[in-house]
Amino acid sequence: MMLRAHVLDFWLLLRKIAPNATAILLVLLGAALFFQAVEAWPEASLLNCFVRAFYLMIGEAIELPDAWYLEVLVFLLPLAGVLLAAEGVISATVLFLNKSRRQGEWNMVVASTYKGHTVICGMGQLGSVLCEGLHSAGREVVAVDIDEDLPTVVTARRRGIPVIIGDMSQPDTLAEANIRHASCVILCSGDDLANLEAAIAAKELNPDAEVHVRVYGKSLADRISAALQQDIHTFSPYASAAEMLLSQMNSETTDSPSPRQTAP
Repeated sequence: MMLRAHVLDFWLLLRKIAPNATAILLVLLGAALFFQAVEAWPEASLLNCFVRAFYLMIGEAIELPDAWYLEVLVFLLPLAGVLLAAEGVISATVLFLNKSRRQGEWNMVVASTYKGHTVICGMGQLGSVLCEGLHSAGREVVAVDIDEDLPTVVTARRRGIPVIIGDMSQPDTLAEANIRHASCVILCSGDDLANLEAAIAAKELNPDAEVHVRVYGKSLADRISAALQQDIHTFSPYASAAEMLLSQMNSETTDSPSPRQTAP
């Protein structure tokens, strides 16, 4: 587990500096193509021109033909290299110093490695219990909530559960939870409309996922299940809890011995 964490941490750093590294390579390639086009060194290949452009970028002195436009590159290439490299280093440093932002990036990276996982949207009492139960059972879980400071969100992250912060009804937020590779999605926030909207968005992103939607009223849940053409299952936790309680009470009543009157 620690090895995986270190690998993901290193990958996060690479992802952060990759755009700047790519930009530096493109600048070097453009300079090499320019050198070859103007025949700065007639005998030099493209690779050799690329290497010489790299030397110029890091400030190494190399022999250049006497042309003003080539002398300009002696100034521009090192400047471009410094600016691009510095911007990448600063971005990576800010990411690792900014704990909140780093944690958000980290959770997205971890979620992107999951397949066949369960996405739980809404980390209230119901969502947190489901999240903890599935995680304890060894299932891979990704949680989604809009409030980063919610105690259940903090607790989940401490236990190694990735939590994506954002609006669950937005496709971008669901994509960050890697919903395209999820096997099950549970929408259990306290807002029925948001749950339904997120359920439809989840089905659009992953038609094969099993989707369960929390709806307050059982009658409404039943009507929605019947009306929706998509394979979306609705449930009412209050109705389920009441049925379970009644079943338990009836079982206790059946098991208890009937009082018998004894003859005097």
